[in-house]
Amino acid sequence: MRKPTPVPEDEPHLGELWNRFRQHDEQAFDELAERRYRLLFNYATKFTKDTELIKDCIQDLFLELWYRRTRLTDTSYVTVYLICALRNNLLRKLKVNTRLDDSADIAVSCEGFTDNLTIETMLISSESMSQKEREIRNAINRLPKRQQEVIFLKFYEGLSNDEIAKVMEIERQTVSNFIYRAIAQLKNDLPSFSNVIPQIILVFFLKFLS
Repeated sequence: MRKPTPVPEDEPHLGELWNRFRQHDEQAFDELAERRYRLLFNYATKFTKDTELIKDCIQDLFLELWYRRTRLTDTSYVTVYLICALRNNLLRKLKVNTRLDDSADIAVSCEGFTDNLTIETMLISSESMSQKEREIRNAINRLPKRQQEVIFLKFYEGLSNDEIAKVMEIERQTVSNFIYRAIAQLKNDLPSFSNVIPQIILVFFLKFLS
């Protein structure tokens, strides 16, 4: 029996804001938009570097939510809802072909990785910190866009595989496959960090997207 997907720590408060804005509370609406704007903006950069388009899509998203507020339903996963809505809007505007290769059937989990050395120590101990940062950035940027999107949602946004599957409209197994392939490729490209790849991914997104 599959365990229920855990609700992120900040989601209950977001749920309160969501329900208040559905009842025409403009202050709650503004706070909700402020709390999730950067997250949505960073996520959108996985699809396009056109910042004006991203801003327009996010603005359109919140305007549509406000106009439809009385028809919206209660949800325990506000963040997932917002990401899904933004993603669909972006894909429509970019006319992205979303067909995926679901032929792979390797089931893996990204759980269980341990960090024996802190990432900061490993970076500082290197001869050239900026060089290591470039290597990490280049390795992640070489991943296929779909894999970049998955690891962003997994390690930076902290979404579960089920939530990622819902956002990307793919099978949960495909999410696992993408995570497996991304980690395997990064281990190959970054051998000095092979034991702490998930943490390296998180540090990358925190440093370059915050």
